[in-house]
Amino acid sequence: MRRTRDALHRALIELMLATDYRRITVQDVLDRADVGRSTFYAHYRDKDDLLVTSCTAYLRAAIDATTAAHPDHSSPLAPLHTMFELAASNKPVYGVLLGPKAGAPVLRATRQMAADILTDLLTGHLNEPPDDFADTVTYLSWALFGLLGAVADPARDLSPTAAYHRFHRLTTTGLPDLLPHPH
Repeated sequence: MRRTRDALHRALIELMLATDYRRITVQDVLDRADVGRSTFYAHYRDKDDLLVTSCTAYLRAAIDATTAAHPDHSSPLAPLHTMFELAASNKPVYGVLLGPKAGAPVLRATRQMAADILTDLLTGHLNEPPDDFADTVTYLSWALFGLLGAVADPARDLSPTAAYHRFHRLTTTGLPDLLPHPH
């Protein structure tokens, strides 16, 4: 089952690198992955579901591997450094997910992936009621989304470490830390 999901994920990403996401059909993904239609629909509702589910699973696995290798991180946001590293080392893929040619469904899916990862990382760490927590995750996911795009942008020279530190600083101390202090 994992091999099938990996094949579908890889096929979708390869197709996205070659053509506009809106033009990709489920059949295109099936043909490229050599997977049957009924198998696809046993796992996913549509290609958007495949995109969100498979990319989120990929990110979770990468974050889990990093967390296992470095369990001493004090901030619940520390595993996000992995996402910035992935954006830097996979610029063409992240460009498709976050760049100017990404259509609304891809942008929504990518922002949802960021929100899902942030929810995983922050659950149990914030003292907020559920509605406030959801709003906080939405806010942070847009910020994460933007900085991941900056790391993946070939016209920018933003390192993964600098992006992570910027995200962490803005998330933990906010704008007051950056505003000029009156004397």
